[in-house]
Amino acid sequence: MDLEIIIPIRNPTDVLRQTIASLVAQTDRGFRVLISDNFSAKGGEFIDDAMAQLRSAGLVARRVQPPAELGRVEHWNWAHHAATGAWLKPLFAGDWLEKHYVARVRAAAASHPECRYVFANYTIHRSGQPPMSEAKQWGARFHSAAELRSLVLRIGMQFGPPSVAAYHREAFIAAGGYATALPIAADSLLFCTLAATFGAVGLDEPLCHFNIHDARFSTTLPGKRRDTLRECLAYYWMLAAHAWADRFAFSKLAFARLVARDLRHYWAGR
Repeated sequence: MDLEIIIPIRNPTDVLRQTIASLVAQTDRGFRVLISDNFSAKGGEFIDDAMAQLRSAGLVARRVQPPAELGRVEHWNWAHHAATGAWLKPLFAGDWLEKHYVARVRAAAASHPECRYVFANYTIHRSGQPPMSEAKQWGARFHSAAELRSLVLRIGMQFGPPSVAAYHREAFIAAGGYATALPIAADSLLFCTLAATFGAVGLDEPLCHFNIHDARFSTTLPGKRRDTLRECLAYYWMLAAHAWADRFAFSKLAFARLVARDLRHYWAGR
């Protein structure tokens, strides 16, 4: 498995150190690292330190920069296309991996040659709150595209944040990458599309730590409830439209309940 870990960066803070430390600690060294800097105006010393740590640990690491400053999601796509690995894995500054993450993902891909997408359970860290672990039971088996398409049309996004994902480069390109028109829900749409198109292996272990720190985009989402709802509904309908075009039979009632759930949550929070 040719795995490349992609770290998109803009104005990093010291939370990057824990991200890099988790890569240095990996028990399986069969990966390389791409750090893509989107014209940071500050925090360059953290990038320099990250590159030095990775190389001192004997890991292959590159630092790149797009030809011009990009939007957040546009930068994600550019960094993915700048990578050369057969398998790609995003990892965001502040998030970190358990030391067996790479070993578990490589083993999953080797055990299921048909697999093009691997995700794992994770632990969420919020300032001032105790860590909370995601505990969905996936069984570390290959789940077919039909099984997961039915799931996303009944329940919605079930696959965790970008830092828990690894996917084949060709699958990423075939799915169209991250949708720049949906800057909040771009990851949800991509992961649902990957699952519904290629199937996936889900790992039961919480192998990633999702750190919602002060400099993270996620912290602005409570103030963008209307935009979040709009984008979620948009990607639900996109998934349903693809299923309809493919003549995939799914429960219209379950899909209606999915839409109603998000509408209910939105109105309850007003």
